[in-house]
Amino acid sequence: MSQPRTRRPEDPLTLDVTLHNLFAPPQDASVPCRFTFGATAPFSVRLDLMTPSAPHVTWVIGRDLLSRGTEELSGEADVRIWPSRRHDDTPFLYLRLERADVLAAFMTEQAPIREWLAKTYEVVPMGGESDLVDWDTLVHALASPR
Repeated sequence: MSQPRTRRPEDPLTLDVTLHNLFAPPQDASVPCRFTFGATAPFSVRLDLMTPSAPHVTWVIGRDLLSRGTEELSGEADVRIWPSRRHDDTPFLYLRLERADVLAAFMTEQAPIREWLAKTYEVVPMGGESDLVDWDTLVHALASPR
């Protein structure tokens, strides 16, 4: 009998959800999405949209922006996130993503994202992100000629 795998701190946390594309026809509205957080990039969350009819799309957004979006309108310009205003039924989270001439709006259940975010803050507490950044490597990369 195999032992359950123990999660190491450097392992990324992932969450698979289904986003509902608000602009797509019903037959194409469901989009599988994976949220990924890792301590090696503690300020951000990666969203991988796995659309069957288009190339794989990745967005990187701020973890705090996503967290704030579960409570109130958060973000501006190319990323906006907000909770549903309904107080009945299931609370939803809305995500509006814009790039050049492409605009997409999605909704998904809010509870799994809030639970997953809580786990990310257990791994890297709010305010502790900068302790994990390799500042010397970052400065060297920014200062190096291209």
